[in-house]
Amino acid sequence: MKKILIYRNCSLGDFIVSLPAIKMIKKNNPKSKIYLGSQQKSDVGFVKPNLIPLKKGIIDKFIFFEHNIFSIIKFLNIIKKNKFDKVYYLNEFTSNMKINRDFLIFCLLGIKKKYGFQIINYNYDSFNEAYYLCKRVNNKVKKKDITLKNLISSFINNNKKKYITISLGGRNPAKRWNINYWVTLVMDITKSFPSLSIKIIGSKNEIDTAEIIRKINKIKIINMCGKTNINTLFKVINSSRYHISHDDGTMHIASCFQKYGVAIFGKTDKRGRWFPSNSNQKVFFPKTNVNDTKPNKIFKVVYKDLVKIAAN
Repeated sequence: MKKILIYRNCSLGDFIVSLPAIKMIKKNNPKSKIYLGSQQKSDVGFVKPNLIPLKKGIIDKFIFFEHNIFSIIKFLNIIKKNKFDKVYYLNEFTSNMKINRDFLIFCLLGIKKKYGFQIINYNYDSFNEAYYLCKRVNNKVKKKDITLKNLISSFINNNKKKYITISLGGRNPAKRWNINYWVTLVMDITKSFPSLSIKIIGSKNEIDTAEIIRKINKIKIINMCGKTNINTLFKVINSSRYHISHDDGTMHIASCFQKYGVAIFGKTDKRGRWFPSNSNQKVFFPKTNVNDTKPNKIFKVVYKDLVKIAAN
C-alpha cells in the first residue's frame, strides 16, 4: 500500500479549511494510506487536528512535532523511515525562502513526488483559502467541487432546544470585539427573543468575559467557556439555531454544519482569505479594525435571520 504525507501546520480552523483539499487527495489516492504531519503548539486554545471528530478513513495517522530541535529531528526521522511515495504541501505560503527550504527538506528525505509547491496568483476577492488549497492539489478544481460534506462525524441535530451559540474567542487580540459591543448585542437579542437561550463557548481565557455578559440574564445565558472538549464543542454548535463568532475555529465548525450565523472579522489579513465556506454565514469585515463593526449592524442581520429561522 502506498503512503502519502500531507504537511500542514494547523489548529482547529486551519485544519477545517484544509479538509476539502484533503478530501480531494483521498479521492485521487483511494488505496493509499494518508498521514498528516503538523506542528503541535502549547498555546491555550490550540486544538490538535487528531481530536477533531472526522469520519473514518480520511486521515489514517497523525505525526506531530514540537517547536524544538530534538522534536523536529525525531519528526524528520519518522518521515524518512516511512518512505512516503508522495507529499502534498498544504502549509501556508509565508515566504519563498521557507517554501524552497521545505521543498529541499522533502527532497533530502527521499520523497520523489511533491505537490503543492507551485506559485499561484491569489485573488481573495473571488475565492477563499479553502479554494486555493484545493487548487494546489488540482489546478482544474471548480468552486462547486469544494465542500465540507461527509467529512465530520454525524451528530444528532436537536434544534428543539432553542439556543444560539456565541464565541468570544480569537487568539489574536486584533480580532476581538469590544466587550461593551458584545453586551449591547446580547441585550438586544435577549429582549427580542426572550425564549432563546444563549450558550457562550470558548477557552478558559474567555471565562471572565463571558461572566460579564452572563449578568444580563443568568437564567438564559450559559457560560460554557473552558468546559467543553472538542467533541462536545462540535455537538453544541451542531444543535444550535444560530452561531455568532469572530474569525475563529468555531466559525469553521459552524461552516461544517452549514449553520446560519454571523462572523465578525478583524482586519488582520486580506479580505476574503479566511471567509467561511458557507453562504449561510454573514461576514462583517472592517475598514480598519474589528470595532468599526457596530452592534446595531450585527443585530439587524441576526434579528432578520432568527425571525426567518423561527418561521420555518
